[in-house]
Amino acid sequence: MSITYTQNIKNTARQMMLQHAVKSLTVYRNLAGCVDNYYVRNIRDYFLSFAEGRDYDEVRKIDLDYIIEWERQRTVQIGNKRPEDLMVCYLSGPEPKNDFNELISLGILPQNIWAFEVNGGIYTQALNSYDNSNFKQPKIIKMSIEKFFEFTPKKFDIVYIDSCGALISDKHALRCISTLFKYHRLNSPGTLITNFAEIEASNYMERTTYLDIMSKYFLIKQNSEASMVNNGKLVFKEIDEIKLEQLNNNFDNYYGDLITSLICDIASVSVPNLRFANSQNWREFIDIFPPEIIPDIIDINSVKNHSIYKFFLSNKLLENYQSTDPGIHKINKLATEMTGITPQSIDLLRSMKIIQNIKASNNNVREDIKESLNYFDSGGMYQFLDKPCKNLFLDLTINQFSYPMHYVSHSAKRISYKAKDTKMFMDSIVFDECRYIYEWLPAIHQIKNAFQNLSWQYVFRFAVDGLVKQRLNYNNEFFFQGSVISKEIDGFKEQYIKPRKHIGG
Repeated sequence: MSITYTQNIKNTARQMMLQHAVKSLTVYRNLAGCVDNYYVRNIRDYFLSFAEGRDYDEVRKIDLDYIIEWERQRTVQIGNKRPEDLMVCYLSGPEPKNDFNELISLGILPQNIWAFEVNGGIYTQALNSYDNSNFKQPKIIKMSIEKFFEFTPKKFDIVYIDSCGALISDKHALRCISTLFKYHRLNSPGTLITNFAEIEASNYMERTTYLDIMSKYFLIKQNSEASMVNNGKLVFKEIDEIKLEQLNNNFDNYYGDLITSLICDIASVSVPNLRFANSQNWREFIDIFPPEIIPDIIDINSVKNHSIYKFFLSNKLLENYQSTDPGIHKINKLATEMTGITPQSIDLLRSMKIIQNIKASNNNVREDIKESLNYFDSGGMYQFLDKPCKNLFLDLTINQFSYPMHYVSHSAKRISYKAKDTKMFMDSIVFDECRYIYEWLPAIHQIKNAFQNLSWQYVFRFAVDGLVKQRLNYNNEFFFQGSVISKEIDGFKEQYIKPRKHIGG
């Protein structure tokens, strides 16, 4: 008996999320960027509105032509698209018509829709679901979508990964997402739609494992000062029975947030870290060979502003201490999933260690980089809100090489629904390369001179502020102290991902 995916609630969820994805990239495309086209100009106008004061005096130094040039670049990078311009791919399953019919009803061209199915029997079912005389069909490809991402230089505007399994599982949906970003197969801006199954209440061992994972993950995300203590057993002192009970009582909410947060981490932190380390671009920053001899940071409590690194490093320490924490092996599996298909020579933890050592190192920085770092730390740049520091320079130059895709918090849509007996968690997240920021940045040895041009520097810092507001509540890996205007001011407030909405009964 074949499985069917045509339940009414499933159809409603599919329609809602595909419609959101298409509209985000067409009708509302200007909102699909992390930074609005007029964000830089609006900051300038805000400071000018005071008509006096130090901030007013500084922004008067900006040549308006620089703002116009940045806006032109941002317009080119974001571009315009109609539904018929969009390229879409999804996992076929036995009934590819379900997603296909919805997509063409939204204006997507049939020729721009790809469906993938690796299972031979299901692939045959998918082919047989179409009448040979009907030319309106997706391209049904008999291969792993991961392998396609790895070997075929095809990019998509919308990618839909319906895993039908839990977040960290042998279905490797997270690994597929990592592979998508690893080989840069999502256009910018582009939308990733995912669908993961719940952890059932009856599965005590699995829920206990996820409780352990979530307690550590969200603790470190929310408190970069979180510390580990060793009183006969290595533990996070902030995690106790009360905290675990709170997580258990709100398990689905936290699990849904874990899904969203890990997807965002993959695109903006883990994959870019891997790309940077394995490309050996780190040699532009530090004089040390090879990466194996970069020293470990022994005191985990000294790790600040890199929550993903601290999360995986703490797990490695717990494993070395032979801890019996239930999440250890699953977190190791998660690290593998976040690496993507075909592991590289420098793994996830070591790649993050390289980044951390570049930022923390005072001894191994190349002499030609020290001059720029000293300039950023000298206090010579005007302080609008946060005091600029060397990590702002390092984050920007590293990201210029590593090509992160940043999540657009305000454009994300998240729902849950019950398909038969299983609760599903569905996300539609827009990602933006923000090259209108990184391409404005010159090459590494030109940055100091560029920053001495105040028009160029202030336009750049104002644009970075917009990106800071997108990630402020969700990750601390970069742009620490990058704000130029308060997040409390209308028009410049921190951005939030909307709460997940449950649809159906």
